[in-house]
Amino acid sequence: MEKWRIYIQEALCQIDFAKRSYSEFEEALRGSETLSVFYKLHHFIIHATNVDKLLDCKSSEQRARLLDTHVDLQHIDLKSIRRLRNHLEHFDERLDVWVEDHDGHAFFDMNIVTGTKGFPDKAFLRALDGNTFKFYGEDFPLKPILESLEALNALLVAALDAK
Repeated sequence: MEKWRIYIQEALCQIDFAKRSYSEFEEALRGSETLSVFYKLHHFIIHATNVDKLLDCKSSEQRARLLDTHVDLQHIDLKSIRRLRNHLEHFDERLDVWVEDHDGHAFFDMNIVTGTKGFPDKAFLRALDGNTFKFYGEDFPLKPILESLEALNALLVAALDAK
């Protein structure tokens, strides 16, 4: 097997895992299974960022040489999810800061808050508002991430089929 195909096939595997996790997240959401919603959402984020890490050729010159001649990744951008992944990966550090800044105000952690109004950003440690994951005072829309993965999936499959 050509070496570049190994990276592409693993990226496709991670995309599949991400899409499955997203589907399971939606199912948990429909069933009002709050803990499962956040569990599946976390898995979606991890698999999506695995794809980004695999295809980000800045971390490996060898990978860049292998992939650059077989697939054009310039128009695919999953970087928006990195900040969220970093928050989750370094949750202990984020929680330390959040606790230090906590002044006794009401807060949401692992709550579905769709339609909730009037709360400051600092009230949301982890919450889901519609299709937006709210974490640590920031909003992360989920649909654009899923759409980027689907576009990337088509691009990678085409690259495998072309060679």
